[in-house]
Amino acid sequence: MDKTLEFTLLLDFYGELLTEKQREIFSAYYLYDLSLAEIGEQQSVSRQAVHDIIKRTENKLSSYEGKLKLVENHLNK
Repeated sequence: MDKTLEFTLLLDFYGELLTEKQREIFSAYYLYDLSLAEIGEQQSVSRQAVHDIIKRTENKLSSYEGKLKLVENHLNK
């Protein structure tokens, strides 16, 4: 599965478990295809901070899926 599709599905299923800032940054990156610099400017944080939040959020969403398997079960229906 394409990485973007995978993470947008994970965001749909587990997005409410994230903080508002994590959701905003992750959505801006994966749903709206904004660059790290553009997101950083909008959020008043550095490009590196945006990168770190995205990576931590990817790991968190993947962890949720590893334990709960909601997306996997949904796709296998």
